[in-house]
Amino acid sequence: MENITGDERDSLMRSSYYIITRNFTKTVNRFIVYQDSKNTIDIPYGVGQRSKFIDVLIEYFVALEEYEKCESLKKLKELVIMAGD
Repeated sequence: MENITGDERDSLMRSSYYIITRNFTKTVNRFIVYQDSKNTIDIPYGVGQRSKFIDVLIEYFVALEEYEKCESLKKLKELVIMAGD
């Protein structure tokens, strides 16, 4: 991510946040972190990276003091871990 600007990073983080928190049930089943008209990026089930990705988002939004987003992400993380990450 070294070639990404602050605005691009913010846009990516917010986009990922909205995608994964839109519908917790869908996210637990298929963890899509980015999607546009040509690409879909998801994190496979069972590799332990889903909760780590959520931790990255939590860190980002804590730094911005957007604690409501962090609460949603923490709830999602609990579900993801219960489902097998």
